[in-house]
Amino acid sequence: MHSFAAQNWEEDSHSPLKKAKVSWSNYGGKFIAAVENGPLSATQFHPEKSGDAGAKLIENWIAKCA
Repeated sequence: MHSFAAQNWEEDSHSPLKKAKVSWSNYGGKFIAAVENGPLSATQFHPEKSGDAGAKLIENWIAKCA
């Protein structure tokens, strides 16, 4: 894990946005691996370098955009 990894997540309970889906990982410390909120998707890793699981993640994301 590098020093720029997001290591905590807090949501404003008064926010008009729906609650985000947050995925965590642990590699040298706990960090946020991915966040999804409606049309927004973000990762803190390189799915293209993550083997079959990463390829499936990209495939699913492309299908969702189509």
